[in-house]
Amino acid sequence: MAGERKFIRESTNRILIKEFLIKKVEGAGFGGMTIKRTPMGTRINMVVERPGMVIGKGGSKIKQITADIREKFDVDNPQIEIQEAGSTASLNAQIMAEKLAEALERGWHFRRAGHSTVRRIMGAGGKGCQVVIAGKLTGSRHRTEKFTQGHIKYCGETAKQVMDRGFAVAKLKAGVLGVKVSIMKPDSKLPDEIEIRLPKTEKKDKKSSKKEKKEKTEEARKEKTKTKQPAPSEKKEETKEKPTETDIDKLTDIPGIGPSIVKKFKKAGVSSLEEVFEMDADDLASIDGIGGKTAETIIKELKKILE
Repeated sequence: MAGERKFIRESTNRILIKEFLIKKVEGAGFGGMTIKRTPMGTRINMVVERPGMVIGKGGSKIKQITADIREKFDVDNPQIEIQEAGSTASLNAQIMAEKLAEALERGWHFRRAGHSTVRRIMGAGGKGCQVVIAGKLTGSRHRTEKFTQGHIKYCGETAKQVMDRGFAVAKLKAGVLGVKVSIMKPDSKLPDEIEIRLPKTEKKDKKSSKKEKKEKTEEARKEKTKTKQPAPSEKKEETKEKPTETDIDKLTDIPGIGPSIVKKFKKAGVSSLEEVFEMDADDLASIDGIGGKTAETIIKELKKILE
């Protein structure tokens, strides 16, 4: 039992050190840490988005953190190494969770903040991601909202290997919001992904057949371009066609809604009709200066405008 107690003590100590570092490095974008024992002492490797905020002037802050870890947690000769997240910050679940919590504290609407984080993660090359925001989102009751895109594993050994998870807390006037971010890494391989390798002879035959197909398709395209040459009037018509505008100012087309209400939407951070369309009547009514009746009329008339 003595050995088992030692392992339990060490693992609990690691969790306590992690929670201590998250509080100390608040605002610098904490992205995780690893602890390794070496003959020289205990090496703590910490991933941070903004390392300058952790080091401080002349390394004063990091010296204070090492001294606190030595005294509070009884760690033998701690040596903290700071690693910059850099381009991989968008694929770090803990950093993205903290950024989302900061955006909510700044006054962003929860739907806008959730969709923007999902877009950023998938744009960085993630195979899949899920953002969960829970708390008093619109009314006085607790609510949970999920934003999912791509492929996600929820449980099992594959979820431990493939998924990166982060948690943060946003402190608002109405109460506390919990934020969870799960990201599937871009280099992750699932157990059901199978790679078939063909022998060399078959590869050569396939390459030659592909070349022949390409040559035939190129010849066919050249013949089509010679026969079909569009008139200059048709070209002008094609250039004139542009995608439809989805600006928030179009709300003035709805009867009874003037530019003052549009300004209130802009103050709340809503800039397009698509964002308004995603919101329900309770979300619209929660914006200052917009009542329940106006929210219902906006939802009814907005479908006609977008169609």
